[in-house]
Amino acid sequence: MADKKKIPTRPKDPRKAPSPPKGSSKTKTSGSSSKTSKPKSASQLQKEAENRAIKRENDLRLKSGMRFNEAAVNLNAQIKAIKNTLQVELASSRDQNLADIDMMLNQQLGQLRTDAEKRGLGFLSAARDTERATSDVQEAGFRNLVRERADSMTAVLEQGAGETDAMRALLAAARNWHANASEANRSYFDTMQSINQGITDLNIDTKTAMSNAHMTAEGQRETIWNDFYNRRAEAMTQLGNVYGQQADYMNQAKEMGVKFGKIRTKRLSDAEKGMKDAFADASTELGKSYTQQGLPEWISGYEGTAQQERRQANSELAAAVTFDPMAKAEGATLRKWAA
Repeated sequence: MADKKKIPTRPKDPRKAPSPPKGSSKTKTSGSSSKTSKPKSASQLQKEAENRAIKRENDLRLKSGMRFNEAAVNLNAQIKAIKNTLQVELASSRDQNLADIDMMLNQQLGQLRTDAEKRGLGFLSAARDTERATSDVQEAGFRNLVRERADSMTAVLEQGAGETDAMRALLAAARNWHANASEANRSYFDTMQSINQGITDLNIDTKTAMSNAHMTAEGQRETIWNDFYNRRAEAMTQLGNVYGQQADYMNQAKEMGVKFGKIRTKRLSDAEKGMKDAFADASTELGKSYTQQGLPEWISGYEGTAQQERRQANSELAAAVTFDPMAKAEGATLRKWAA
């Protein structure tokens, strides 16, 4: 049998890759194209680097902004403490100090009035003792007058004197009584004058002491109120500074990319408004001052112990006795009378 001749075929293209053998699976790349990507240009690489740097910078700014926002939130505790100081602490300290001043003033005034009453009672007791002593002296003088008149009449009658001599003896006894009564009255008047002068000095000293105590207390009240206003002004200024710092933190956070919704926007607005109001209130508070009160009526009109009545004469006898020249007695025949 004759051999078959082979038919010549086209030679294989050397540029084509050989086909894989049958039954073998194609090589797969995970997510990559079978085609080779083109290399990036230098400008593209530089742009990508710049974008990455900008992103890193923005992330850092945002992180810093969040820290500023957190710092602004933390200032709320300080704001709350300052407001509590303004509303409670300063007023409580002021009220306590004023209450202490009132207590001390009332004690001083009470002690002054008590002492004045005791000293006044002493003067009144001395006045009563003086009246009793003068009354005793006057009563003794009357008894002495009666005794002297009796003795004189006895002596005159024993000697056989006339009516004129008897009257002269009676007048001599009356003159002695009058002299003694005048001396007692003078002593009584001088003593009562001294007692009344002591009462006057006591009332003046008591009124002056009470006035001084009241004015001293008013000066202390003025110091406390002025200190209260100054401390409130300082606290309000500090509050304004904290509000301003909080607003500054929030503005920096906003500039650094922190998103501001309604809540953060309102907080920023409240902080700015709080700063302005606090500074305005501090200015107003510095302009305040305490006005001292005048003396109350019960001190300015204080009279104290009343003056005691004093008289220069305690009897009416002296006014009834006269020392005019005497006329001739009727029925007197034993003596010759000068015309």
